[in-house]
Amino acid sequence: MTTRRTHLRVIGDKDHLFLYELMTSLQAGGRVRFAGATPSPEKIAASLWESVLAQFIIEGRCSKDALGLVAITSPNFRDGFAYISALGSASAQGSGLIAEGVLLGFNYAFATWPFRKLYMEVTDESYPAIRSGLDHFFVEEGRLRQHVFWNGRFMDLAVLAVYRETWMQ
Repeated sequence: MTTRRTHLRVIGDKDHLFLYELMTSLQAGGRVRFAGATPSPEKIAASLWESVLAQFIIEGRCSKDALGLVAITSPNFRDGFAYISALGSASAQGSGLIAEGVLLGFNYAFATWPFRKLYMEVTDESYPAIRSGLDHFFVEEGRLRQHVFWNGRFMDLAVLAVYRETWMQ
């Protein structure tokens, strides 16, 4: 649950303000769960665990600053897959720290449950940040054209998969 620069920890009572700011920030949270809406802190707290199997705060190892959230969601144990998602604070964008947290999330999910694969959904806007992992760690299994409206335009939504056997290698 630790890399050289980050580690994952369980969500605690002190994280509610960070999570509210993360989920409502225009840079990070606007694209996800609430799609640009600004829900009340109570609504965010109530929805925080919907469809979630496990989730962790991504924290800087030295600074102890909360940097983001990684979640394993919508598990399908019969067919052997789940989804993984991450959200990073504006201060962590482009640093690689959120990517390290996601890698720890993959390790955790594959070590804890017998999933065959984990899916990620990525928009055109986020795709360049993870492109280097294409064909090394994950494959694009599908693409929904012009599926997501964000930042004034429609974007594709790529469905990426990380397979257990690839990850274990």
